Amino acid sequence: MLQGEIIKFYREKNNMTQAQLADGICTTTHISKIERGKTAYSEELITLFSERLAIDIKKEIESVERIEKLLQQWHQSMILGRNEMIEHIKNELEEIAFVYSSYYISHYQLLHARYNIIHRNHKKAFEILENIRKKSQELTPYEYNLLHHIYGIYYISDSAHVTQGGHLKPLQFLEKVQIDEYGNEEYYYHLAISYHLISSHIMAYYYAEKALRYFRATNNYARSMDAETFMLLQLSRDDSVDFDNIVERYHQLIQNCDTLGFTTKKAILLNNLGFEYFHKGEYPLSKNCHWEAMQLDEPESPSHLLHLYNYLDTCLEGNLSRKNILLKKIKEGLSLAEKLDSKHFIVLFQIIKLKAQGNEDAYYKFLEEKALPHFSKINHVIYYKRYGKVLFEHYIKTNQYLKASEVLGDQL
Repeated sequence: MLQGEIIKFYREKNNMTQAQLADGICTTTHISKIERGKTAYSEELITLFSERLAIDIKKEIESVERIEKLLQQWHQSMILGRNEMIEHIKNELEEIAFVYSSYYISHYQLLHARYNIIHRNHKKAFEILENIRKKSQELTPYEYNLLHHIYGIYYISDSAHVTQGGHLKPLQFLEKVQIDEYGNEEYYYHLAISYHLISSHIMAYYYAEKALRYFRATNNYARSMDAETFMLLQLSRDDSVDFDNIVERYHQLIQNCDTLGFTTKKAILLNNLGFEYFHKGEYPLSKNCHWEAMQLDEPESPSHLLHLYNYLDTCLEGNLSRKNILLKKIKEGLSLAEKLDSKHFIVLFQIIKLKAQGNEDAYYKFLEEKALPHFSKINHVIYYKRYGKVLFEHYIKTNQYLKASEVLGDQL
């Protein structure tokens, strides 16, 4: 059957009809049956076909037998985050022509879509996924589940969709995955994120914990840390959890990052811990965390923009820096947000700019007309509640009770 698949692939690749390949060797009907695996055939017959197609059938069979293994290794490298191995296997697969056959093409293209997501080429990834989705009835059960898993990853990773109210999209696709058929338990981690995006923190914690057990069982230390970080993020939403215990766990994970050399993960942990301190009103500790996170960033990167904003927001809220210094840094942040075309951070930096300038009329007008509608559109619950509360108190103070009741209604 495998030999028949190879013969068919190279016949079509060479734009030959079955009649042209069969000419002088056998009947067209017989070659059709060979290609479909519907009849027995001799090695001599395959040799004749191979000579006409100018291929070495033995080498082709060896290459094909490696494809399945390489596809599994490629996916595993993506799960582990081993970038050098990802590129090496990609190049090796591209050298095997049969990977583009109907037998393997869907599996290969699905992993290629995930490869594009890793490299932030979301447009290309989406094109691949949509093309495969059109022929989903032809997929194997594993490929069908892989398709929906990667769709989920795509909608989680592409911030443009999340910030346009697409927070339900990841869950809509991931819920279609049948884990018993699929078998890839990394899926639990992305399911946890999808629940987090809709503020279902109990379910997010539940699936992050399942993901953690899988990552630990497979000795995936980097992803284990991701899962633990995510679990801490959910715990912080629970007022019954001891705050000192959360802080201790953050420091332990940060220490593990130092040991394992996980710089990016350390910056994420410092940012999250700074966020926890901020909401406890411990602004100096929050400021220190965000400052440390900034030192680990690549200049002018999206992560630097995030950490710079959190640092300045903390300094402003805690009155920890002089006004002229703050305004200078805010200007830098706004410039970077515009350069990176980040509407979300443009809004955030405009808020703290107006607040730092002390221009109350412009500040409250911007919150009402620009900021709150933006946070509502992207379903950013934290900022919507925070600045909704600010507006509510302003309306009460200025006797604008109708507007106050409207904001209060939206907050409930």
